[in-house]
Amino acid sequence: MYDDLDGRESSPEQENTAADQPTNTAAQESGAQANSAYASYEGETRPPYGQNGYSGTAQQPYYGYSNGAQPPFGQNGYGGSAQPHYGYYGGTPQPPKQTPPAVSNHKKRGLKILIAAVAMCVVVSLVVLAVSLLHRTDKAKKIDPSEAPSALIDETPTAARTDADGELTPVGVYEAVKESSVGILVYADSAFSNTALAGQGSGVILGEDASGTYTYIVTCAHVISGGGTIKVQLVDESQYDATVVGYDSHTDIGVLRIRKTGLKAAQLGNSDTLSVGETVYAIGNPGGVQFAGSFTDGMVSAISRPINSEIGYEQRCIQHTAAINPGNSGGALVNAYGQVIGINSSKIANTSYEGMGFAVPSVTVKEVFDEIVANGYVTNRPKLGINYFPASSNQMYSMIVGANNLPAGTLVIQSINSDSELVNTNVQQGDMIIAVNGKELESTDTLPDLIQNSKVGDTLTLTICHVDTKNNYAVNQFDVQVTLVEDKGTSTAAESSTQSNYYNPFGAYGYGN
Repeated sequence: MYDDLDGRESSPEQENTAADQPTNTAAQESGAQANSAYASYEGETRPPYGQNGYSGTAQQPYYGYSNGAQPPFGQNGYGGSAQPHYGYYGGTPQPPKQTPPAVSNHKKRGLKILIAAVAMCVVVSLVVLAVSLLHRTDKAKKIDPSEAPSALIDETPTAARTDADGELTPVGVYEAVKESSVGILVYADSAFSNTALAGQGSGVILGEDASGTYTYIVTCAHVISGGGTIKVQLVDESQYDATVVGYDSHTDIGVLRIRKTGLKAAQLGNSDTLSVGETVYAIGNPGGVQFAGSFTDGMVSAISRPINSEIGYEQRCIQHTAAINPGNSGGALVNAYGQVIGINSSKIANTSYEGMGFAVPSVTVKEVFDEIVANGYVTNRPKLGINYFPASSNQMYSMIVGANNLPAGTLVIQSINSDSELVNTNVQQGDMIIAVNGKELESTDTLPDLIQNSKVGDTLTLTICHVDTKNNYAVNQFDVQVTLVEDKGTSTAAESSTQSNYYNPFGAYGYGN
């Protein structure tokens, strides 16, 4: 046995086939001596050949893997009545080879004519093809490069930056804002490490300070309000340590600064001039900085849409359809002129909703940005110092409101902040506000609108409805006077509309989770 070139072992039959062919007269003569010559194959000796090599009555060389002798060949090698044995285990002799019928001369002649005709057709086709190619090549060589088709030498930009009306194309909008869009990376501070990435968001460069030392960046308050080390990643992927100048949870706007200048600042547009149906674009880092500079488009769906957020603000926002995802928070919403007309803040995250994103209007962004840069927070903003949610958004409270014929805009107090004037009153968590200054809350916007139009130090009279859970949910009403305090916007527990537990508002922690 031995290894073939492809690594496989050859069979004994393949080995013996070569050994069985006599190569010279000496080998044939050696077959006359019955026991004089043996071929050793891995310890096995071959039986002796006959006097006539492969003919005669002597036993033939051993081919099989058993000990049985092979049948003798005929006197003329492979002739005679006995057929040579080809099987490995002494199987049935092979049938005689069948001789195909002879082909008549006229059939042979017809076949030759057919083959000649096909060959002639192939030759003619190749000659025609070669002549055609030579003609085309020669013609192409004679064309002057300046006369070549315009598609081959067109050097115009792949996309125009402006259209006929002077508005930027989507490519032009992207070029206008891409260098002003940055990534925000927040690292958790702990006793063990400050390198654990806790969150990521987006931001927009708005300009430098008067001394030319720092560059200011606007983002969302909820991106940077959790504390920790913050870094800003620029369009070239370089990163800089950032300092929190301030943030306002009421509007979800925050401001950072980095010690780096010479960067391109975005241009703020006027969000008050927007129209429903106008095309807008969003740029930011959905999913983090690995998708930095992602650019999407959509349209304005609504203007000044009142939004009740769970992160600590109630704000009128721009509703739009440009795709935004976690990581887009703090990124720019841009109009067709490349101007930032909003800062993307939130979206409805529910599989039943699609294309409902919200951005803080640029007019609000500018006011809050200027206040934070100047004072660290938004000054002279009044608040009650509570968190609340609409009674209509909770099944249990909706039943109480309906059973007692309370106003449709009734609000439920979910928590009372430590700086609120209500701390020292009989008002409790879970109580309902049904009127202000004697006016029933027919809408959930009635109270926030009144507070927004008031000043710090103004006094309001609230009508409170207390729910007695131990007495068959009976309600008791009373009035309380409260002084508005300054809302610095740096508390995550600022006034907001927050959804409580839908099925069990009176849970383990009092009223909702």
